[in-house]
Formats: sequence, structure tokens, C-alpha cells
Amino acid sequence: MLQNTRGLVLRQTRYGETSLIVKLYTEAFGSQSYILSGARSAKSRTRAALFQPPNLLDLEVYYQEGRDLQRIREVRPLHVYARIPYSVAHSSIALFLTEVLGKCLRDEHAQEGLFPFLEERLLELDACEQGLNLFPLRFLLNLSQQLGFQPQGQFSEHTPWFDLQEGLFAAARPAHGYALFAEESQVLHYLLEHPHAQEAAPLVLPGALRQALMDNLLVYYRFHIEGFGLLRSPAILHEVLSRGH
Repeated sequence: MLQNTRGLVLRQTRYGETSLIVKLYTEAFGSQSYILSGARSAKSRTRAALFQPPNLLDLEVYYQEGRDLQRIREVRPLHVYARIPYSVAHSSIALFLTEVLGKCLRDEHAQEGLFPFLEERLLELDACEQGLNLFPLRFLLNLSQQLGFQPQGQFSEHTPWFDLQEGLFAAARPAHGYALFAEESQVLHYLLEHPHAQEAAPLVLPGALRQALMDNLLVYYRFHIEGFGLLRSPAILHEVLSRGH
């Protein structure tokens, strides 16, 4: 059955000599894999270029419930990025975002409101000039809200610890030891209160603090997303952002 939907490219894999298998998060059907026969042939390279992560696409697809590999009839760009393909910092953050999403969005059922959220965040990243080094942290917190495990409570002198396992600010360090110290917890609270860079005064964090908070938020994700595992992109991202972006 032919259906129209919008989609976000999460991953592409070579298949055979000239074909691709692409993983997309679609607005209508959730996560889906599509086979693009002959997409890497000389005549189809332009079409293949459309399926680079994290491109946003307008699609006409053949959809059959329960099928492992779907097919695409028509595709066109939904947006054309101005910075993500050309800036090392922007592209490194985009790589990180798509790797996180690939771990989180494995359900073949669409979640209402999730695609518009992802579209807005990617366009925000593409337009971002200030506060770029905090964008990944804000994204992780904003996404946790969309997925239903956002941090609870508030940082205060009475609740200076953020419990990564339970997902809340606590009065004492939990016995299991997975918690943010007061300085990290205070920054986490600030980012929760200011989810968009343009809404807040500039915040400059030492690289070590930013990296520690990132690493701990990924631990938080591993507690709340089954099979989340380890990521490859954070090491690249830390190196790029440490250059002063």
C-alpha cells in the first residue's frame, strides 16, 4: 500500500554491489528499514546522497506491516541544511544525535509528536551559532522527556544529588553510587530549566565538567533504555568540542 510520510535518516548500510539498506525513523510508521536497489550505481548516486544521516525527507513508500525491508517509491528533501554538512562541529553533533536515536528508536510504531520534535531539534542545530557545545546535553535531556524518563524533582541545597538510576534529585548519595555530584547536578538543573540555548544566558562549562556530565547522562540512558549499550561517537564529539566550539 502506498503511503506518504516524513522521515529522518538514522543509518545507511551497503548491500551488494550497488544497493543500500537505510534505517529511517518515520512519522507514520516509526522505525523502518528500506532497501534501495541500485542506489549506488552511476545513474542513482544523487538519490543515494539523499539518504545520508541525519537528512530529513519527504517520502512516498510502499508499506506492508511486519515486513523487514520496505521499499520507497519517491523521495525528496524535506529541508536542506546550511551548516550540518559543512561544519565539523555541527556534523559531529549530528553524528552523535543519530547514533543516540538509533539506539532509542527501534520500535516499529510511531510515537505521536516525536518526529516534529526531532525535526525541530535538527533545524535548531543547523541554525545554532552560540552554545553549540551544550547542544548534545540539552538534546539528551529533551529527548528523555519525549521518551518518558525525564529527570524528576529539582536541585537544591536539600537535594544536591541526582540519582542516575532512579532519575531524580535526592537528599543523599544513593547506596548504588550512580549519581551526579552537586556541581554536575546544578548544571543539569540549569539545562532542564533552559532547554533551548536562545532562552538562556550563555553558560560556559570547563571541558572536563561537560564531558563528565555527558558520560553520566549516557549512563542514565543505559539505565532507562534496554540494550542502549556503548556509543562510538562521544569520543569524537569530546575531541571536536574541546577545540573551543
